[in-house]
Amino acid sequence: MVHHQGDIRMTRHPNPNINVLTDDLIDLYTGLLIPFMKVRRDMPFPTEPERDETDGEHAFTLAMLALTINERLHLGLDGGKIAQYALIHDLVEAHAGDVSARASQKELDTKARREHEAYVVIKKRYELAAPWIPRLIEAYEARADNEAKFVYAADKLSGALTRIAGDGSDWSKAFATSDDYLTVVNRLRAKAETFPQLLDLFDRIHDELHERSRQYVEAGK
Repeated sequence: MVHHQGDIRMTRHPNPNINVLTDDLIDLYTGLLIPFMKVRRDMPFPTEPERDETDGEHAFTLAMLALTINERLHLGLDGGKIAQYALIHDLVEAHAGDVSARASQKELDTKARREHEAYVVIKKRYELAAPWIPRLIEAYEARADNEAKFVYAADKLSGALTRIAGDGSDWSKAFATSDDYLTVVNRLRAKAETFPQLLDLFDRIHDELHERSRQYVEAGK
């Protein structure tokens, strides 16, 4: 690109592959990454309870947590795959939107259909420009390997850590009663059973959150 005062003139690179890649990266950034990073989750952001966590923040956090868990528990899983799965695990929400863990059964019943429709859109648009994305989404949704199963299970305990890090912000708004909270925990634990080696950690983290929840309620959070 050649810059002139008051004008921008674009010159194409002599290598056409560089031109195509540039166009594809711009389309990926504006057409998928920005919409994904703007999706708000049903989870207050720690230290900033006036706003909800974004999907982009959640994906990064999950990647960091999952890589740490893999190392500390000596699971021997492929760190590269873990990071990739964590980055794309919710990418369909760029088109489908987030569905809360506290959602009604009616909402949950439509989740798989809407996310598959979003996957089809992503695959059609990026199967040539970024083929690893639809390929990884498909493998993750199929729980095609231990890394996919692991990230799926790790995702089910990450929300509890976010609640703890946020010191129970909006706790009573999210969970009117203890039974409401336990219903969500049981739903998440059933999914975490996909990777049984994480169940002890899942239980310990949620026990910690359950104990703290009494303090949250007493403090009027």
